Amino acid sequence: MKLLTTRNNLLKYKNTPYDGQDYETAAHLIAGRQYEAAANFIDRLDSLPRDTMKTIIAKSCKTIFIEMFNCDPSLYADELGFFNAIGIGK
Repeated sequence: MKLLTTRNNLLKYKNTPYDGQDYETAAHLIAGRQYEAAANFIDRLDSLPRDTMKTIIAKSCKTIFIEMFNCDPSLYADELGFFNAIGIGK
């Protein structure tokens, strides 16, 4: 299920210094299907964790990304750019 994949991909970053708790909070909001709350939470973060979370969500499940942020995930990051830089494969 893509919902659990998205959650698990975000939880990989929960031990990140300073921002780990933010990844964990976003992961649990998404797992609870609280997409609007998760989107609002992510949009209020600093640029690096915010961009990383959006990229992880867009790569894990485009449907969840569209529902949360109401935009096309391909406009956010391209296949040769940030997705590959953080190591999330197809």
